[in-house]
Amino acid sequence: MQVTLTDLKVNVGHYVDLASVEDVVITKYGKPTAKIIRFDKEPWYLKRMPEEITSVEQLFGTLPEGIDPEDVRTERLSK
Repeated sequence: MQVTLTDLKVNVGHYVDLASVEDVVITKYGKPTAKIIRFDKEPWYLKRMPEEITSVEQLFGTLPEGIDPEDVRTERLSK
């Protein structure tokens, strides 16, 4: 959601509550200048970090179907 700086000044409580649901972009003179985001107690980088990463897991979803990761590895090493 976008909101003008003037509107934010008048209704700051409303937009702080709204930020728990969606990001609120603050505009000044029609240009985005700031964003209010939800506060999480746990940092984002801890949520997305798997405990163990293998090369196959890193390739998962990036290769088209029917391609063997071992073939990709062999081709990459031959160059």
